Amino acid sequence: MIESKVKNPYVFLVLIMVLSIVTLPFVPYQYIFSLNWSTFGWLLLASILYTFGSFPYIKAMKLEEVTRINILWNTIPIFNLILAWLFINEKISTQEFFAMIFLISGAIIASLKINGSAGRFFRFSKAFWLMILACIFYAAYAVIVRFLSRDLNFYSIFFWVTLFNAILVLVCLFYRDVRNDLLDTVHKESRSFFYIFLVVVAISNLGTLLNQWALSLKAGSLVYSFEGFQVLFVFILSFLVSKLFPGFITESLDKKNLFVKFLAFLVVMIGLYLLM
Repeated sequence: MIESKVKNPYVFLVLIMVLSIVTLPFVPYQYIFSLNWSTFGWLLLASILYTFGSFPYIKAMKLEEVTRINILWNTIPIFNLILAWLFINEKISTQEFFAMIFLISGAIIASLKINGSAGRFFRFSKAFWLMILACIFYAAYAVIVRFLSRDLNFYSIFFWVTLFNAILVLVCLFYRDVRNDLLDTVHKESRSFFYIFLVVVAISNLGTLLNQWALSLKAGSLVYSFEGFQVLFVFILSFLVSKLFPGFITESLDKKNLFVKFLAFLVVMIGLYLLM
C-alpha cells in the first residue's frame, strides 16, 4: 500500500498519526486532565521516543523484506529487559537471560542473506541497524509507559501519547518534498481511499490502546514477547502473497533464503516461549 498509493513513506506516517486524532473523542474524559507537570513531561518523552522510532522503522521497511523486518522487531524485549532493569528495577531472571540469547541469535540470523553470486556468501541486511535503533526507541517508550501506568490510567496515557505523536510528526512538513507529496496524495486519491485509511487508523489505535493496557498489567518484555506471534502470520501471509501476487511485495523465495528465514523464526519462537 505504501508503495502503490502513498509514494513517500513519511507522508504515510503523517497521515496515520494526524488522522489518529479522530479516535480521541472516544476516550473517557475523566481520565484526561488530572496530570501534574512531571507526568506531563514523561508522557511527552514517551511520545517523542515512539515518534522517533517510527522514522528508522519506515526507512527499514523501504529497504528490506517484510518477513525479515518482522523478525528483527522481536528484539524489542531484549532492550526492554535491559532498560527496565536499569531504570525501574525490574529484575531479569535466568530464564529471561537465555530468552535474550535466543532473541539476539534470531535477529542476527534474520539479518543475513545468502547470495553466492555477490562475492560474499552471507551479508547483513541493510535494515539491521535501522531496526535496532527503532527497537531501542520503542523499548524505551514501553518502559516509560510501564512506569507511568503504576499511577496513571491507560486511557490517559493513550490520549496524551496519541495527541503528542500527531503534533510531533508534523515536523516532517518542514521538508518541502514531504509537503509536496502530501498535497499530491490528498488531491490525487479518492474519497474511498481515505475512508479505508480511517479504518486502518482506527484498528491501529485500538491496537495501541490494547498494547498500553497490557503494559499497565505486565512487564514490557512480556507484552512485546507475545507480539512476537505475529512473526508466524507475517511469514505465512508474505509467502502466500508473494507466490500468488509476485508484483505486490518482494520476498526472497529461493530455498537457501527461505531456510535462513525459517531458522530465524524458529530461534525467535524459542526465545519468546522462554519469556512467556
